[in-house]
Amino acid sequence: MKNSKILLLLCFSFLLAQLMVAQEKTISGVVTSKNDGAPLPGVGVIIKGTLKGVETDFDGKYQVKASVGDVLLFTYVGMKTKSIVVSTQETLNVALEDSNVLNEVVVTALGIKKTRKSLTYAAQDVNAQELSRVKQTNPVNSLSGKVAGLNITRSSSGAGGSVKVVLRGNSSIGNNQPLYVIDGIPLNNPSSGQPTTTFGDINGGNRDGGDALSLINPDDIESLTVLKGASASALYGSAGLNGVIVINTKKGKSGSFKVDVSSNLVVESAAYMMDFNDEAQKNIDGFYSAGTTNINSFSISGGVEKAQTYFSYSNTFADGILPTNSMKQHTFNVRETAKLFEDKLTVNASVMGTTQSIGNRPVSGLYFNPLVGVYGFESQTESLSDYERFDQYDPSRNIMAQRWFRGTSDIEQNPYWILNRNAGEDKNSKLVASLNLNFKINDWLSLQARGTYDQSIVDFEKKIYATTEATLAPANGRYIVREDEFTQMYGDLLATVNTNITDEISLSGIVGVSTTRNTIDRFAADSGTNGGLQFANVFALQNFNANASVSFTENSFETRTQSIFSSATIGFNEKIFVDLTARNDWTSTLPESSNSFFYPSIGVTGIISDIVNVPFAKVRASYGEVGSGFLPDQISPNNSILFGGGVNPIDPIRPYPGTVPKPQRQRSFEIGTEWKFDKFGFDIGYYYTSTVNQYFAVPVSTTIVSSGIAGLNAGDIVNKGVEASFYVTPVDNDNFKWTSTLNFATNKNEIVSITGDDVDGLIPTDFFTISPKGVNTFGSYLVEGGSFGDIYAQVIKRNAEGLPIYDNGALVMEDSDLIDGLTKVGNANPDFALGLNNSFQYKNLSLDFLIDGKFGGETVSMTESIIEGLSNNSARETANANVTVADLGGQTSTLTAQEYYGLAGGRNSFTGEYVYSATNVRLAELAVGYNFNLPENSFFRRVKASLVGNNLFFFYKDAPHDPNIALSTGNALQGVDVLGLPSTRSVGLNVNLSF
Repeated sequence: MKNSKILLLLCFSFLLAQLMVAQEKTISGVVTSKNDGAPLPGVGVIIKGTLKGVETDFDGKYQVKASVGDVLLFTYVGMKTKSIVVSTQETLNVALEDSNVLNEVVVTALGIKKTRKSLTYAAQDVNAQELSRVKQTNPVNSLSGKVAGLNITRSSSGAGGSVKVVLRGNSSIGNNQPLYVIDGIPLNNPSSGQPTTTFGDINGGNRDGGDALSLINPDDIESLTVLKGASASALYGSAGLNGVIVINTKKGKSGSFKVDVSSNLVVESAAYMMDFNDEAQKNIDGFYSAGTTNINSFSISGGVEKAQTYFSYSNTFADGILPTNSMKQHTFNVRETAKLFEDKLTVNASVMGTTQSIGNRPVSGLYFNPLVGVYGFESQTESLSDYERFDQYDPSRNIMAQRWFRGTSDIEQNPYWILNRNAGEDKNSKLVASLNLNFKINDWLSLQARGTYDQSIVDFEKKIYATTEATLAPANGRYIVREDEFTQMYGDLLATVNTNITDEISLSGIVGVSTTRNTIDRFAADSGTNGGLQFANVFALQNFNANASVSFTENSFETRTQSIFSSATIGFNEKIFVDLTARNDWTSTLPESSNSFFYPSIGVTGIISDIVNVPFAKVRASYGEVGSGFLPDQISPNNSILFGGGVNPIDPIRPYPGTVPKPQRQRSFEIGTEWKFDKFGFDIGYYYTSTVNQYFAVPVSTTIVSSGIAGLNAGDIVNKGVEASFYVTPVDNDNFKWTSTLNFATNKNEIVSITGDDVDGLIPTDFFTISPKGVNTFGSYLVEGGSFGDIYAQVIKRNAEGLPIYDNGALVMEDSDLIDGLTKVGNANPDFALGLNNSFQYKNLSLDFLIDGKFGGETVSMTESIIEGLSNNSARETANANVTVADLGGQTSTLTAQEYYGLAGGRNSFTGEYVYSATNVRLAELAVGYNFNLPENSFFRRVKASLVGNNLFFFYKDAPHDPNIALSTGNALQGVDVLGLPSTRSVGLNVNLSF
């Protein structure tokens, strides 16, 4: 009897199992958009609570195995998630609805999510695909032309170079770069140095120290939002003075594990440089190499409903157009998310690490720059390539000595010698580890704690061999070592409230505290131009000569900032929203009596969609204040100890006696309106900012300060402008879709004041120096009534007819309206900028291109000036056209082109003769892609290949160089090219695989 029961039970179990198997079946269908019926590729179709799932193909089709009773989740970005219970049907077609634009979520300050309708300030999103479609080694470069009011200027230092980012104009004599926030946490973005002079740095060359942004893998970015103005960034206090760029990285999603692989290979060529004669151009073409950049990325993501994982690895291998210049970079990213304790606690942990090695990063200026010898080479019997064998044996010293067709000088050496015997190497690494704990106390209250450890290490080494030009190195050579370590530790605690006070009034708000600790440890050793090495070409610290002319410096700095902040958004009938923020910072870099500063903001937005009967329309207005503290060791600086004993006799700049330094403060007001229709929309705004209490080094009486210079809060810099972005979808049907976006921005900058109120002993000054003129006769100054970025140059005096005055064998200099001996000739900043982005989709074929234009502004080609003074290699000199000149008495005569430009050019030239319009319109990006149709049993989910191009050509350009390239990403050297590496044109192939 017992055995029969067991047998019966086994039979029943077998029949039940067979029945369950019979219920599992293949379900297929098409997922479309409910709005227009178009198929949706890449929709996630997941069996709820499992790892099983698929994605729709390009035609929106899917096929998945499921059982009766299973719940299928259909998820797609920008669409409402839909869940359907499996019953007896085998075909299941699904139409997804667009997310209500009124409830579109935007990630704002501190990682707080808000609905777009409630925002009282301008915030513009950039799709992650826009950053990775045409990849660049620094993903921020891909923002150019895609955000209204955001001006991107690339460095001339090639792969791994830093990028200058200015939002709504320059406002400070200090840092003008925005704050970068990754997953709600401020990113430490240090730079170990930027060029400041046109002539160059005798201590290694005009070197770009790079930045942390080039260490980010663009494929890790899920979304990017630019927060503009003080109201948007007030919650970040002193860190958010220049706006905020919020980056959210990818994380795992529940469902089947997904693997994405991409590989991008482009070939680059030197594209935009001054016009040379045929012989010189032949030598130059033979010098530059064909550059290549290969970026590979791999990621795996997935998980269950309670826990998800995301892992990525990427590498970049680049060989620049400058021989011997190369970059190697490796980046990994791990992110874990989990929900615990019945979904009450959400844990988010991530680690990102990067290593980067750059050989022979290009420099600008004249010192240590191979382009001086390349562009200036002229010989009737030899070619530049004859000097690729750059050294020869010197029996008197038993070493290999530099070989060149003529005597070297401080600015000119054999370019191949510079590349191989003055070589530099940069090694950078970054580690960012963060932990985020979010505890949901109840339906309306949650508590969040976050912490981040952010470390950047920047090392530089330069080996300068014996027989290098004596101005740059002693007889036995020179060795330079620099090591910088930047560490940031950040933590905050936030309480978040989301509730309805009444049926008509809603409240969302936060209250929080944060702490930030930044440390900088620096070590630098330089055998110097006089100290030198004991033994030739032995590059080690113990080989330094033991004298006071060698340099050993070691410094350590620390800053701490403690903050308390709050924010509240009050909604009235979901039609009117009032946004209030307040933050107070305490900083260690200010005296205790003035180290506390308060930053508020207020904004109002009104939804007018019902009034004007459109899907979405609103108006907004806001006012906010932000500011910044001081650098370490600036208010109470210490005298440095000299190597070998004693204290540096040069006293550092200290605050004006009796004054209490105050933090810089920016006040900002903006208004705007945003409208969205079915296939068209726009966002237009106006802003006004005033930045005061800047900390200037001003001249004072030596009876008050012995050095004659003191620090003083003063100045007022105003920026005002209009920003507008438009989008339109002219065509959208089953086979073809065309989307176009246009960004427009204009900014007017004015230096209202420099020194401010009269102070006893203050020596009146007409200007503040941004770029000193040195001996190159180019300068940039802040002058009351002028603008940030004004360019000053040495100008040739002309008569009433406009003819250059030439007297006693020399050109005569203009001597009226001078600042520091120079004349204003223009401004480096554009009057307005346009970015036009178009995307076409025809069945499996896609075409995307970006036209980027900057209109107005001026730029100076000191490259042309120096080369024309050094040689006869420019095309216009060779043409030998005559130039009419006049003497002081009005008598006219002619000079040949070689004579005229030989007198105008050179190291101490009439730079006013080399001013060009900076207006330019270029085809910045182009991508032609194809999504391959895959069979149902394919191993791959998606395969796409694209032909890509970057910086392909200019529709219009007046300057003899690319005006979108900067020698420095700091404030100095804007609007000038001094033998910077020419920008490149790149074309290549991008392949994306998903499985």
